[in-house]
Amino acid sequence: MKKILVPIDYSTYSDNAVHYAIEIAKKINAEIHLCHGLEVSELIPMAGIMMWPTENFSEIKEDSDKDLQKYIDKLKNNTLLSTPYFPNITFSSETGSVKQIVDKLKGEQHFDLVIMGLAGAGKLQRFFLGSNSRDVIEKTNIPILLVPKATVYRPLKKIAFATDLNESDLNSIHAIARLFCLYDPEILLAHVANEFSDFHEPRSKSNLFLNRVTCNINYSKIYYRHINATNVEEGLKWLAENGQVDMLGMIHRHPSMFARILEGSHTQKLAQTVHLPLLVMPEDKTLIGW
Repeated sequence: MKKILVPIDYSTYSDNAVHYAIEIAKKINAEIHLCHGLEVSELIPMAGIMMWPTENFSEIKEDSDKDLQKYIDKLKNNTLLSTPYFPNITFSSETGSVKQIVDKLKGEQHFDLVIMGLAGAGKLQRFFLGSNSRDVIEKTNIPILLVPKATVYRPLKKIAFATDLNESDLNSIHAIARLFCLYDPEILLAHVANEFSDFHEPRSKSNLFLNRVTCNINYSKIYYRHINATNVEEGLKWLAENGQVDMLGMIHRHPSMFARILEGSHTQKLAQTVHLPLLVMPEDKTLIGW
């Protein structure tokens, strides 16, 4: 059975991510583990500063665990989420930053997917004081699904994957097909370039890439589309608005592009209009099948 990790902070952003995770878990037959971060201050010998005594941590954790159980009970009583059945949900209260917690839990359990809330204006919500969930994207080796606050769950009929026709993309395409196969979705391979398509040429880079996809990935509903745009952000914006896709996937190979999408700057308009879940795949350069 697959397992999904969902960090929460009880905000509307993480609430929506949890709801989305529940629907995904129902379809792909997965369990969910909710984790909540605790800030535990250490005793520091500085006059005039009040700090939590470390020995009180057990009480803090106990209260947090009770809150998590109440939260799960509330989810189970939500008739919109509990039908036709409710996935198994476990939980834990942890200390540290989002990255530290995710790394710790990954070391203890196997997770197939991390689902996190995406705040408005493209900025990643800070789940815990003093930590930035961007760190998880920078370092993780498992897929991360970022769910915007305004996203309403719908079955995954078409997943778009932004590719630069790199051979290592095959691992991500294979992982997407395996993870979401029970949806039986179309997987649209979208290549954004500021030039006309060379797909009509048998020995073109796009054709050679698609031949490798066909030979190495046993999934029949994979298609290709060339998007002529001046930059990747423009092409992805067009795809999100016109491609009739339910999820947008990409590899975290371009940190600067992700920084612009997630923090705004001159592409803030794109971040504000993106309503699709964003699937961030770690780059895996291991060659498969050849």
